[in-house]
Amino acid sequence: MNILLLAAGPSDIDSHDGAYPLCLAEFDGVPLIQHIIESISPLEPSNLMVALKKNEIDRYHLDSVVTMLSSSAKVISVQGETKGAACTALLSVGYIDNDEPLLIINANEFLTFDFNEVIDDFRKRSLDAGVVTFSSIHPRYSYVKLSSEGFVIEASEKNPISKNATVGFYWFKRGASFVSAAKEMIRKDAKTNGIFYICPALNELVLNQLVIGTYQIDLDDYHPFKTERQLMQFNAG
Repeated sequence: MNILLLAAGPSDIDSHDGAYPLCLAEFDGVPLIQHIIESISPLEPSNLMVALKKNEIDRYHLDSVVTMLSSSAKVISVQGETKGAACTALLSVGYIDNDEPLLIINANEFLTFDFNEVIDDFRKRSLDAGVVTFSSIHPRYSYVKLSSEGFVIEASEKNPISKNATVGFYWFKRGASFVSAAKEMIRKDAKTNGIFYICPALNELVLNQLVIGTYQIDLDDYHPFKTERQLMQFNAG
């Protein structure tokens, strides 16, 4: 399995610990990026990629941090700002445009559910793609609308078209499916607030009649760090 960890995006969170990036924020003395990579480890990925900002690699030696956590990991150096997570993900196209499964995880969240259990569920249901969801109506999240059979029929960003908000955990049976969908989304200029996100790429899979399912989790298993308040609340808890 190919796993891509996206840790190169902009953060709306003010630094609370010097000038260090969010991925180095510590919880119980352990940096967030370590928590995430250790959560990924049981999946035994054949190819782990971590997208990081070049200036943060240079300043904080994040490439050394990543390779200490996973000696086989590939660091994707991102120069400047991209037009969003989908564009950042496509920087690894040489590694993910294939028939192997692909898991994309955002690095601005702390996930405490069993990754293997979720992916096993997606596989047993013979899905072409799967996304983890939780219940919300806040417009800061991405959303999917489901058919009566429970399959995704529409995806949106920053627009609650249902109560099925998504976490940054996107699984594709074939990496090539995501690459094709992301490129088509960009070709159509399907941006949200000038940015290309991962979730709306699912619409291209829907148009191609691929089967996309969801896995619902409890709020206790999802800790997003999209705002300073969310970060402080997690630390306080």
